[in-house]
Amino acid sequence: MTENAKDVKTEEAAKPEVNPLQRSLTLKVNNAELEAGVAAELKRLGKKAKLPGFRPGHVPAAKVAEMYGYEARMRVMNNLLDAAYRKAAEESGLRIAGFPEIAPAEGSKPGDAELVFTAKVEVYPEFDLPDLSGLELKRYSCDVTDAEVAKTLDIMAKQRATYTTEEGRAAQKDDRVTVNFKGMKDGVAFEGGSADNYKFIVGAGMMLPEFDQAVEGMKAGDKKSFNLTFPANYQAKDLAGKEVTFDVECVAVEKANIPAIDDEFAKKLGMDGVDAMKAEVRKNLEREVKVRVSNRTRGEVMNKLQELCTFRVPSVMIQEESERMAQAMMNDFMARGMLSKKDRNRQLPASLFTEQAAKRVALSMFVGKLIDENKITASEDDVKRIVKNVAEAYEEPAEMEKYILSNPQTAQNYHNLALEERVVDFVLGKAKTTDEKLGFDDLMKNPGSL
Repeated sequence: MTENAKDVKTEEAAKPEVNPLQRSLTLKVNNAELEAGVAAELKRLGKKAKLPGFRPGHVPAAKVAEMYGYEARMRVMNNLLDAAYRKAAEESGLRIAGFPEIAPAEGSKPGDAELVFTAKVEVYPEFDLPDLSGLELKRYSCDVTDAEVAKTLDIMAKQRATYTTEEGRAAQKDDRVTVNFKGMKDGVAFEGGSADNYKFIVGAGMMLPEFDQAVEGMKAGDKKSFNLTFPANYQAKDLAGKEVTFDVECVAVEKANIPAIDDEFAKKLGMDGVDAMKAEVRKNLEREVKVRVSNRTRGEVMNKLQELCTFRVPSVMIQEESERMAQAMMNDFMARGMLSKKDRNRQLPASLFTEQAAKRVALSMFVGKLIDENKITASEDDVKRIVKNVAEAYEEPAEMEKYILSNPQTAQNYHNLALEERVVDFVLGKAKTTDEKLGFDDLMKNPGSL
């Protein structure tokens, strides 16, 4: 490569990226109008001006100008620029996103009869909706059988178990054990891998399966060491897929006394009998399954639509969404009590959310255009159906339904959800779909952790 070619490459790399969504508007402010406005503003401020040695409102004009001149000029200038921008934006016919960046135009200087400014703005992208018939999607379903009802009742009974200490008892499934343990990786204790007097239920998924298996059969006073390999997708990245050694001492073993699933058990839960309890459990499971199936389907549809968002979106909107997401996460941390008092006024860097924010903004634009061009709507009955399904999980469904629908903001949120459902239905109707029945456990499972 020649030196000239190198220079060209370096020059090209140094050029700033051209934003295809950026536009410029020319704003003009009449200097005479500005000066007249400043004079009027100073006169207004002078009526309230106070200065030692002068009565309120009788401060000399020169002193008022000295005290408030900059403030008055900035206020009037901002008002005139705002009016000029609104006029230029309207005349341009552009679909402007966010707020402008306004600066004096090159060559314009104070004292000119007409002051010229340049407003840099970003516009909404122009894009065509693609043909959705090529998308491949699934329509999910999941059955709630007697087995799922029985398994849920078994969990409910175990949650209400009592425990008694039995001398010399060997730990088995459903027993509550108390252990001291220490985890070592390459001979060094790792963070979060040690605890004293730690209680857990054997086989309840509170620990990794290998840990459960190692503790089964131990009696109070027993000690043992065993190796364990963490799953490849373990949340602690430094432990994922790694083999460690645990030293465990069993402190106590308590036998589980699990109540029988009968009428007496049902009545303790406020139900008429075991049959009524089974019916209520089935109803709740069916409602939960319906929500999860819907969420899974919606998530896959939206992911497919996201892949079609190949257009650029305004950086100003990405920034706004990033800041909103950062604030939402801080609010969530506060609600969970995860922040100390000194950290509550801190802000997460919006840059942490830039990539996700860009995807959200693009998908929102895509879905918005899909709704507009295809006249997709959600009816009042759609909203009521969703609200009714949510309200059924409460003790007073009718009251909860009434409360949700009477709150404008909450009702709007459910309208948006209903509209999103209609979008999903529309996309599924256009795409190539296959039916897939999900297993109950696959739909409901939550990964356990150590």
